[in-house]
Amino acid sequence: LPSYHTTIGDVLKREGYRCGMVGPWHLGNDHKPQHGFDDYWQAYRYLGKQYTDPLEAYFREEGVEDLYRKRGAFTQHGNTLGFRVLDDPRQQRTTWTVDHTLRFLDQTDGEPFFAFVSIKDPHPKMLVPQDLLELYPADRMPIPATLRDNLEEKPDYHKTGKFRIPESVTDLQVQEFTAYYYALVTHIDSEIGRIVSALETEGLLEDTILVFMSDHGELLGDHGYTEKCFMYESSVRVPCLLHWPGGLPPQRVRAPLGGVDLMPTLTELSGSSVPTDIDGQSVAKHLRAGEEPVSRPVFAEIASQETIYRGSNEPEHFASHVMMLDGSWKYVRNRADLDELYDLASDPEELRNLASLAQQTDRVISMRASIARMVGRTGPGPYAWCLRT
Repeated sequence: LPSYHTTIGDVLKREGYRCGMVGPWHLGNDHKPQHGFDDYWQAYRYLGKQYTDPLEAYFREEGVEDLYRKRGAFTQHGNTLGFRVLDDPRQQRTTWTVDHTLRFLDQTDGEPFFAFVSIKDPHPKMLVPQDLLELYPADRMPIPATLRDNLEEKPDYHKTGKFRIPESVTDLQVQEFTAYYYALVTHIDSEIGRIVSALETEGLLEDTILVFMSDHGELLGDHGYTEKCFMYESSVRVPCLLHWPGGLPPQRVRAPLGGVDLMPTLTELSGSSVPTDIDGQSVAKHLRAGEEPVSRPVFAEIASQETIYRGSNEPEHFASHVMMLDGSWKYVRNRADLDELYDLASDPEELRNLASLAQQTDRVISMRASIARMVGRTGPGPYAWCLRT
């Protein structure tokens, strides 16, 4: 992430906050503090082989096996999510992440602070405590209604994705890895509870803004896939929970918001000036007043699977799919494949691609034009192909 891009860490550091980051950074130069997070930096995973990974070093120091790196350590049905139970609680990466978060909180010395707690789980590989797994009997787990989606009238890349579940994988096997996924989510909940308890013990919970969100969802069998990289709801729509007893009234926001809206919203809630050179818009005033924000189109983009999973460096593979959600209508513009159009009101499971229907031509043209305006406003770069409406 180039230094000229402004992050919330940059803003809050200038405002006098102590800023700490724990967990995967995954934005380049992960071995060194950056973007304001220089008070505490414990990034693991994407550092490069020439740097010491602090999580791997921890496993060595504790004398416990690093199961995440052990070949063949996880059960996997076909190419689906790998899973197993813990041998030792010290082997769990979310536990390590929260341990370091609590160390950072202990060092804030009464000063305002911002903690970026980057939790890799429940991303595979899934390593869960046995007692939590027992809460989720496999044969009682849901089977996705779209598990056997034949993908008719869908783009070709939907049929060739890396994590399409083989036909040989049974419903019960899908239920089995779902049980591990649920158990891992429960473990995350428990670990976040440790952070909440620490804030409560120190008398900070009332005036600390807690945000719980994710960068993407998990298909978990929807449309015959696991993992992500599609614009289906279970992959692209994620929850965002805000908790601030001293500043926000209880409410449920139904208007969809983009991830880019979080930074200006939190910046304004903190009393800091919101930068003008960013893409998102603050909804702080609406949240403070307990009002529903004005619903606006939401956009998302992703590289092709050729880049993400197969190592392609071709420029056209880096900017391949752009999504727009406007009300109940979702349009996906695909650079080298069929486009997609779904009416989530009548087809919430996204089984019927309406993009080729004559009666939807005007809608497709209008949504293409909106995408073109969006990428043109920010500088199209590799998305210049979207300007062809």
